Amino acid sequence: MADILRQLLDSGKLSDETCHSILCGLGQHVDAFHLSKTEEEVDGWTSEEDEELDQEYCRQVTESLGFDIDGKVCIPACGISPVFLGANKNPRSEVALYGRLGVHCFNIDKERKFQYMRIPKYNVQYPEAMSFHITVEVNDLADNSAHTLQNLVTRSFSRNGEDLRVSTGICRIKPKTPEREICLVDEEAIDKFYRGVMPNFVSKLGADDDKLRFYEVQEQDVCANDWLRLYTEFALFSYWRYNEDGFESCLPVEIKKIIVETCDTHREPRMKLKSSNAIFHINFNAKSCDYKSVLRRTTDGKPGHIVLEINTWKKDQSSSA
Repeated sequence: MADILRQLLDSGKLSDETCHSILCGLGQHVDAFHLSKTEEEVDGWTSEEDEELDQEYCRQVTESLGFDIDGKVCIPACGISPVFLGANKNPRSEVALYGRLGVHCFNIDKERKFQYMRIPKYNVQYPEAMSFHITVEVNDLADNSAHTLQNLVTRSFSRNGEDLRVSTGICRIKPKTPEREICLVDEEAIDKFYRGVMPNFVSKLGADDDKLRFYEVQEQDVCANDWLRLYTEFALFSYWRYNEDGFESCLPVEIKKIIVETCDTHREPRMKLKSSNAIFHINFNAKSCDYKSVLRRTTDGKPGHIVLEINTWKKDQSSSA
């Protein structure tokens, strides 16, 4: 395993952050890989020696829930490390996806029309998963006003046979006074139909299919709901998750067909797009290659919480479908 990870690192197909997450999950030593920080990441001590935590670091993490760390504090091993992008630099494409997901989650919860603009900074933590505390600048399309969102997004290890699992824990407008509570996703509160092993891919509806359970997305739906393109980009990223350069080279995506599956019954079929829990069967093209994907969106009903579980295959690749 170590040799394979080292080869992927040296070839540029695996980022330091992803390697760090894999090693933590496997219980392996990280120091032997000499993982480097990005130029923007703030230096801090990362020794695992028994040192007293920087009290200012603890205060900043506690009061801001990990979103505002000034970079002048000492950062412990597996602590939250800030990355400042400045006015002109863009984040990695993976982080941008997570920022856009947070905006999407906020819009669903609050029935708003916030538009993602840019990410000026984000903070990263590597426990048993990768957690991103992302600050996002948005524009409210209703009145053209500017706001700052804070999104906590976690990329964790597979639980149900999915290639990629991403969840949101906080999606909020930056508060004026500290809010000191993080509410984790309650897996047991999710509808049982949407739990467990990932479903098979559905390419087309048969005569015997329950038409109340499925809806084929129309072109006007894609135009009216730009998050369908976001989901399709997540599907592509799921396939290229260990090669971010490969993912970026395949953009943009072209949506061919999306079938939505949900237990919710609606008089208007396209209202299935607004269901809290839904399964999206996506056919799309990217860089002259055809892909198919199953994306399951679930929530426990609490504000700021969305879970995306995704499997993606190339059309000439076998799947469980």
